[in-house]
Amino acid sequence: MLLKIAGVCAALASVTLPAAAQYVLGSPNGTLNSDTWSLDSSNMSGFRGAITNPSYFGPSGTVNKPISVVDLTSITPTTLAGLNGFMEPWWNNTQSAPYQSAIISAFRSGMDLWLLEDDSGHNGIGTALGIVSSTADGTPSNGSAPFFNGRFGTATNTATFGAFDQFNPTTILALGGTIGGMNSSGQVTIAYWAKGAFAPGSGALVIFSDVDMISNWNQNPYSPSLNANGILALNTMAYFVAVPEPSTFALLGLGGVVVLVLRRRRR
Repeated sequence: MLLKIAGVCAALASVTLPAAAQYVLGSPNGTLNSDTWSLDSSNMSGFRGAITNPSYFGPSGTVNKPISVVDLTSITPTTLAGLNGFMEPWWNNTQSAPYQSAIISAFRSGMDLWLLEDDSGHNGIGTALGIVSSTADGTPSNGSAPFFNGRFGTATNTATFGAFDQFNPTTILALGGTIGGMNSSGQVTIAYWAKGAFAPGSGALVIFSDVDMISNWNQNPYSPSLNANGILALNTMAYFVAVPEPSTFALLGLGGVVVLVLRRRRR
């Protein structure tokens, strides 16, 4: 029996995992989101360039999974079905209103969701999900893993610019979420839900109180090197995409069988 277990362990050690599949991130294009913070706008070009940089996200990058960005010209259940995640970067409530139902339905069915909502005029999806927000004071934000301490380093005193909000901590906790970041005044600036935490079968959800924590409107946090805001942005992207492939889960399951056999053997 022990020889058989040793053989299984040797087989596990010799397995080469297949290359990671890409993570497809969709977002409304500049026609659907005309406030110049869509992912095809100059204000978000630094972020877009960073997450599609193979040195950061790719087979030999910091995170072993490439990211493909899709600028959606229409938002329907069909176009959303092909996405792993959806990003809402500071989207006017009037423009987002016709699409909120489809986006929330896709999220509840497993699509990840990253919301960047600064103010009461640009928080339509968050409000529809019951995530209450109000004006914040804009002081620097800090926190711990997975966003302020992650695959791309440690982010300290991440800055906000322009308009910025805060989230009600009681609401976050009541909805099953976790506080991910707070500013110097103790106001919640980042909240998140793991897959299935917001609702059974839902995707992962992260909400930021300021799009400019990751944009390059006031600064370029990605060039010539990552600053605190750039590290925060890429750590957050890694939170969404750095998950084991199905083949890895199968191997982990086989490893669990080995452990179970060993336990039974000891008994």
